[in-house]
Parts: sequence; structure tokens; C-alpha cells
Amino acid sequence: MSLSGWGNNLSIFSNVYNPENNDEIINIILKDKISNFVTRGLGRSYGDSSLADNIISLKNYKKFFNFDENKGIIECSSNYSLGELIKIILEKGWFFNVTPGSKFVTVGGAVASDVHGKNHHLDGSFSDYVVSLKIITAEGKLYNCSRNENQQLFQATCGGMGLTGIIVSAKIQLLKLKSKFIDTQIIKTKNLKETIVKFKELNNNKYIIAWIDTTAKNEAKGRSIIFIGNHLDDGDLKFEEKKTISIPIKFSGFILNKYTIKLFNKIYYHFHKHKKKFKQSLNDFFYPHDNINNWNNLYGKNGFIQIQILIEEKDPKIIINKILDFFQEREQHSFLGSIKEFGKGNGNYLSFPNKGYTLTLELKMTEKLNEVYQEFEDLLKKHKTKIYLTKDSFMSEQYFKKTYGNYNKFKKIKNKYDPLNLINSFQSYRIGI
Repeated sequence: MSLSGWGNNLSIFSNVYNPENNDEIINIILKDKISNFVTRGLGRSYGDSSLADNIISLKNYKKFFNFDENKGIIECSSNYSLGELIKIILEKGWFFNVTPGSKFVTVGGAVASDVHGKNHHLDGSFSDYVVSLKIITAEGKLYNCSRNENQQLFQATCGGMGLTGIIVSAKIQLLKLKSKFIDTQIIKTKNLKETIVKFKELNNNKYIIAWIDTTAKNEAKGRSIIFIGNHLDDGDLKFEEKKTISIPIKFSGFILNKYTIKLFNKIYYHFHKHKKKFKQSLNDFFYPHDNINNWNNLYGKNGFIQIQILIEEKDPKIIINKILDFFQEREQHSFLGSIKEFGKGNGNYLSFPNKGYTLTLELKMTEKLNEVYQEFEDLLKKHKTKIYLTKDSFMSEQYFKKTYGNYNKFKKIKNKYDPLNLINSFQSYRIGI
């Protein structure tokens, strides 16, 4: 079967296995004796982290969940998407403590990527609310792991990109809610300096993220639209299915070019009103991209890459300005860009977040982008930075090992539970895990 990541920038042929239960997973490992395999959920990682010669897909795995409505703890099979669970938990007054920007992500994928959201500065990562996991390792053994049981396996699995085994279930602590609505406010800034100042002023709010105009120059460089959100308590918890539109085919590549991208950024900035306040559904606040099915087709047959950079320096403006200049000078324009503030990291060996700011860029795939990226990495090496594995397509082994300080701890645990190094992805080969 031909597969690609969400960015559609690499397509490979894989043998796909579709087990329905734990026994079938163990048989695939022990009797079929497959190697070079990785688990795949809904394929929402952007690059090659869920691509391998052999894929264990949990699409047909029999789903189950148990929900303690009083304590807000749900235990479920890892192939549930967040969207499917929201339908179950929202009307009971519960939501996720941390959610990424798409609900079309499986629980297993959220754990493996240790996803973060618009509230990391206050509430941390997804795995901080994972009570325990069940995982089948490359030796065909089922383990329970948590912060108190098989702790090192837990720390390697949360954020471990599926390289420690097949996550088959998770127990998660949820967030108590009184409304399905968010009290949203918009703040427009004139440049990057003002954007960072506003983040510092506003970071007591539950959720905060900024869209950044990556094409603006001179005195307007780094101008942004900051979205601030806090939960309402109006008692309305009724779940309503959101109507969506779909892009069923890949667009022609010429539609998104430097001129249309610049035009979009300009229009988007001027469209939003400063200090506007409004009530917004959870769906629209957290998952705006999900309103367009297959939005990745907008980028055409060659796809796109997304890069999320963690900046841990005291003054993030210096490196962010350099990054904006770098891509503008090379006419590699980001269709969408965002800035978020992170709080303290959690100590999981390959988890991405740590204290600082992140800049996310979304770039159309071109012939010279690979070369441009190598230059970009040279720029990043001069600063205290890090790139998110879930959104990575090009990272070098040298940069990965330099920036992921707990790499050796992760490798030690992977070797313990996968001594024959059977679990691999195209990404793990590239970065030398």
C-alpha cells in the first residue's frame, strides 16, 4: 500500500497489517517475525514518523472504553480519535486537559507525540494527564506502565514516536467543564516586539496563541493576531456535529505561490478586528483546520512541510526575526504561521516542549526546499532551539542528537525493550535512533 504523512511530501510502499486484538498483534510480531515496523493511527504526523517498510495499523483493532463520569477518568483503546471521545465525554461535562490543533488524532498518536496545545504555558502536555498505558513491545510482551510502574518505559513512550512498542490503550484524566463554549478575545499587534510583550501580559489566560504574518517586512515584521480563550460556565454542554467542507483532490501546484500567500497573509491580518470579543465553540476555537476535510490537498501533489521550532533563549525576538528574514530572502513563504508560549517541560525523554516560545511555519514543498532546510538548520544550531519530531520531515541526525538532550536515555530504554531494533520508522533511521 502506498502511504504518506499528512504533509504528502513523501510517498512510500508499505506492507500493512490490520490486527483486531492484542493476540493478533503478538502473532504478527512473533510468528510473522516482521522487522522495520511502526504503528500507524490516522496518519496525522506531517513527515515520515509513521512510515516504515511494515505498518501495524490499528484501524481494525476492536475499540473499547470505560468512563468514570464522577472522577473524569477514561480508559480506552488507543485507536479512538479525540473527536470520537469528545462526542462521549462533552455532554457529561468533561474535556481534555490538553488538546492539539486537530481532533482527528488518535489517543495513541497523542501519547506517542506527547502533543501540546494552546495552554502549555499553564497546563503542560497531553502526557501529563495520562494515568497509565498498556503497550506491546517488540518482544511480544504486554506491559502496564505509568509514573509508578515501569516508569522508564512510560517516559520513553510518551513522546517516543511509537518506537518503544504498540500503545494499545491509555487511561486519561479529563478536565471538568461547565460549557462547550470559549470566551474568545482578539488582540492585534503591529510587530514582533509588541507580540512578545502582549504574550507576557496575557499569559495568565487559559489559552493563548498567535497567528503571525510571516510575509510582513520592515516595521510590520512579525505583526500578529493573538487569540485568547477561557472556558465559559453557561451550562450548555450539548454536543453538536460540525458541518464541514471537503477538498477531495489535490489542487494544482501553482495556486499557492509567493503572490497568493502574501495576499492571503495581508487580507487575514486586516480582516480581524482589534480587541474583538465573542463566544466561540470548542470545535471552532481548538480545531479550525478540521472544518475543511483533507485541507492538505491545498498544497498540490508535492505536498508541504510544517516546521515547529522551540526557542529557549531569553530574548526570542532575535532568532524569530532571523528566521522570518531567512525564509523571506529565499522566497520560501509560509502560508500559515503561529507563535505559542511554552511552560516547563515534563522530563519525558523525547518530548518536545520546554520553557520558551515556539514558531510554526507551513511551507509548500519545492525542489530547493531540502537544500534551504539544511541552511536553516545551520542557522538554528547557533541558537538554543529544537524541532518537533511530529512535524519534522528533514531534520539531520547531528541536529537531533545535539538538541534532544535525553536521547541516550531514550536509546537505552528502546534497546532494553527492543533488543533486535525491530521497531523503526523512516524518520528514526534518518535521525539515528
